[in-house]
Amino acid sequence: MFAATTLALEEGSGNLISPDGSLVFILILFVIFVVLLNRILFKPVGLVLDQRETLTVGAKAEARAAARRYQVQVMDYESGLRQARAQSYRFLEERRAAAMQERESVLQQAKQGAQEDIERAKAEIARQTADARVQLEKEAVQIARQVSGSILGRPVEGGAD
Repeated sequence: MFAATTLALEEGSGNLISPDGSLVFILILFVIFVVLLNRILFKPVGLVLDQRETLTVGAKAEARAAARRYQVQVMDYESGLRQARAQSYRFLEERRAAAMQERESVLQQAKQGAQEDIERAKAEIARQTADARVQLEKEAVQIARQVSGSILGRPVEGGAD
């Protein structure tokens, strides 16, 4: 090829491309190929690429919408969990307060029962003490009479009470 170019330059023609009838034929073939390729290849490929982009953009939009729905569902789920947890804590606190109140009530009843037992025991002790005093006073009088009778040698009646 270089040899042909060099040969053409050496002949002195000066013009490397000489327009003749084949140039017009090549131009007509070029235009026909451009039109055919445009109809057969470029337009369908362009349509496929446009459809692909539309589908891609649609899929991306759908994915974003699904992600938003997912986020909303997650937020709803977490909110529900927080509410359930709070309700559970309230229920546990109510149960604990009720148990503490019941415990306090039982303790109060036990204290009251113990106090009543103590009061009854004190009353019984006071009664027994009074009975024992009366009994001791009687015995003391008898012992005093016996001792006086033994010392005086005669029975002693009455006395200074």
